[in-house]
Amino acid sequence: MKVFGNKNIGVNYFVRKGAYAVIFRNQNRSEIGLIRTHEQQYFLPGGGIEKGETAEDALIREMLEETGYSIKNNYPFCHAQRYFVSTLPVKRPMLSDGYFFISQLDQRIQKPTEKNNYFEWINIKECEKLLFHVHQYYAVQQALKEEGADHEFK
Repeated sequence: MKVFGNKNIGVNYFVRKGAYAVIFRNQNRSEIGLIRTHEQQYFLPGGGIEKGETAEDALIREMLEETGYSIKNNYPFCHAQRYFVSTLPVKRPMLSDGYFFISQLDQRIQKPTEKNNYFEWINIKECEKLLFHVHQYYAVQQALKEEGADHEFK
């Protein structure tokens, strides 16, 4: 597991476990699906793991909420964390504990229920400057190295 940021001694970090998808648009992996928020921040699709959920269950639920799409061929490949100070909704020290999957977008099931999130296809070369979390960019880099990353396109 890779850890980003610094853990300061004596600081109480709010731990947020989350599951996130790296979704390539096609086999050449030149575009990736990202969520743009109304604050113009970019994240991998996914979010917090709720009590009683597996990481994959959380990812499936979050995808429906954020995009309205189901996903398939979920391939767990990476675990990374980031220490940082969150400013939304309030300022507080956080540990983002991310479980990452390579997934394939499937069918549109419903309208997204999270109103201010927008799923967009982004050129893979833009990820480093756009992604808010460095550990999510790390996961994208790792996904590009995975032999199984294009398993869903075969």
